[in-house]
Amino acid sequence: MNNFTERKPFVSYLSKNEIRFAEQFASKHNLELITPRNLRISETHKQVIWASAKNLALQDLAIKNSKPFVIDYMDFKKIMAKSSLLKKCFSKKDIGRKVIDLTAGFCIDALEISFLGYSVTAIEKKSWLYEFTNQCMQNSKHKDLQHSINRIDFLNGDSLDLIKKYSDHEIVYLDQMFEQKNDARAKKEIQFLRNLDFEEFDLNRFKKSLKQNNFKKIIYKSALHSNMSSLINLKPSRVIKGKAFKYNIFTLDQENE
Repeated sequence: MNNFTERKPFVSYLSKNEIRFAEQFASKHNLELITPRNLRISETHKQVIWASAKNLALQDLAIKNSKPFVIDYMDFKKIMAKSSLLKKCFSKKDIGRKVIDLTAGFCIDALEISFLGYSVTAIEKKSWLYEFTNQCMQNSKHKDLQHSINRIDFLNGDSLDLIKKYSDHEIVYLDQMFEQKNDARAKKEIQFLRNLDFEEFDLNRFKKSLKQNNFKKIIYKSALHSNMSSLINLKPSRVIKGKAFKYNIFTLDQENE
């Protein structure tokens, strides 16, 4: 893991008027600025953040006919669905408990959890991803989602450093789905993140943090084929399976669900 080199998106611009802003954004987030021409002929990868003072957009030019996109949360029907695999991970005894999402990403899962009525602290480590996601949530005009967005405390930082400050949170959510590559069923937004080859979540550091917090439940999303027989020296109390992934539920208070 020490030799791991993460692929970072390039930063570019769609108009010469945006060059200065793009330069500042790239510098702020320690990313490489690239001209549109050099991006088109890039032999490394073609994932880009189009930086504009008005808004940020993402695109993977390696995908034929791709277009710049932002996150429209209404495209993710599961967020407001009455039932979903993630919603099944919660029970009546969880009502009133606070949730901490340690791998927030686009906050899609955090919004789905928040839609159930939970207060969610969502933490994203990548500063550029935090800024993009925060912009998308702030720009959301859908009234049905506003209450859910308002219940999310969205933070930028290393979740395993920040977790000690949230000892009152009793449910932990983790999404380790970056191992699932080239899934044709995944939406373009999700596939964009998976193709960046993010470094895996540090489970060893996470295990150590369990001793400092009063967690009652861990919900761990992983690829369907992943072996989850020993995450925190416990076997999952429940496993809820989908077609490409599963939710492994670890109950830490030794009570029945």
